[in-house]
Amino acid sequence: MSASEMRQLVGKHSDCETRLDLHGTLNTLVEHPVYEFHPARLRLEGREKVERFYQEHFDNFFPLIESHTPVNECWDSYSACLEYDLRLKAPHDAQVYRITVVLTREGNLLRGERFHVGDELARLMAGASYGDFLHF
Repeated sequence: MSASEMRQLVGKHSDCETRLDLHGTLNTLVEHPVYEFHPARLRLEGREKVERFYQEHFDNFFPLIESHTPVNECWDSYSACLEYDLRLKAPHDAQVYRITVVLTREGNLLRGERFHVGDELARLMAGASYGDFLHF
């Protein structure tokens, strides 16, 4: 896979997220995806738990998003690192959150995502699925 093809894969994943397409999003992931929050060192593993995370994410977090502004990105044939500023709607609108996310692939699918965010934002992003994340 080239860096251009990696961009296409991440773009497809992102488009599915934007459309709140749960099954489309999951179909861009390996069978046993892994999601992590850093620096808290929290990990979520497995399709069923990731599906629950995305359902929470789409139902309760996405409606809070006012805007997101790209800051920087880095691509190669195996990974993508995306940095952006996220502004949330009231009552969270007093702050802009900086997010860095790393996506890697296995074959033609994404292995999951590693988010570098503060604890407050991690809890908002995960919603009720936050308890499914384990310390590692």
